[in-house]
Amino acid sequence: MAAAAEEAPPAWATEATNLASERLGAAVLFATDEWFARCENLLLSGDAVFDPAAYCDQGKVMDGWESRRRRLPGHDWCILCLGLPGRV
Repeated sequence: MAAAAEEAPPAWATEATNLASERLGAAVLFATDEWFARCENLLLSGDAVFDPAAYCDQGKVMDGWESRRRRLPGHDWCILCLGLPGRV
């Protein structure tokens, strides 16, 4: 079976300024849980990287924001300070 062709990203994703970029000074102000991976990973520029062999004391190393599994009602969330003012 042939691999599916990757779709080109939408124009807004390539033409707009990423206000949540670490390069522009964006920062995480608060995160409810950062057990498996830091919330700052949401601000990283560049492509995602997955290393199947990377583990730490908490378990699998992930390149996104990864919280623990919740056993109680609710959601994990974070507050970001955007790097520039803009219209979202």
